[in-house]
Parts: sequence; C-alpha cells; structure tokens
Amino acid sequence: MAIYLPDAWRERIDEADRRVCRYCLTVEANSGVRLTYDHITPLSKGGETDFENVCLACSACNEFKADATHAVDPVTGEPVALFNPRAQVWREHFVWSTDTTRIEGVTATGR
Repeated sequence: MAIYLPDAWRERIDEADRRVCRYCLTVEANSGVRLTYDHITPLSKGGETDFENVCLACSACNEFKADATHAVDPVTGEPVALFNPRAQVWREHFVWSTDTTRIEGVTATGR
C-alpha cells in the first residue's frame, strides 16, 4: 500500500537514512532498486505515519517483514520485538558473516 508522506518528511527521512535500507544496509545507489518508506510498526498494528515510525527499506526487507512486529527467537524460543532502526543501533544487534555474504543476529532482537 502506498502511503502519503509530505515532501518535507520524505526529505527528512532520506537525509536521516542516507538512502540506505535501515534493516539490511543495502545502498540504493549500489542496488539500482528504489527504496520504499516502511512503517516500523505497521498501521494495521497501531503505528503512526510520523518520522519516528517510518524508515527506508529495500523491497526485500519490506516484503519479508510485512506487518510483523515480533518474531520467535530461535535460540530461546521466546517472542521478541523486531529491530527498530529509529530506536536501536544496527551494529548492537547484527554483524556481517566472516565471508561478508550474510547478516547474522547477535541478540534476540537481531536473530
């Protein structure tokens, strides 16, 4: 679903996110695929359309996340909130694999 964002908000988000997917760090200029504006907490789950709840996402991350807000941690089996790129620091939850081909979660949120 396309969302309406005023041009000033798009510019603020583009500048803050540097045209990089906030989930997988894909750079729009390198991928050649336009990034989308993603509701971190989906509208269907009570999320708002404001700066703190909208970030840039590549289409793969946006589609994979869909309207999820939680997932089961495969290590503990407990439900955990998904990564919030506006409130959390990527490198505290994820690392690149040693061969730099995969992103690996290092916390329950990252896994």
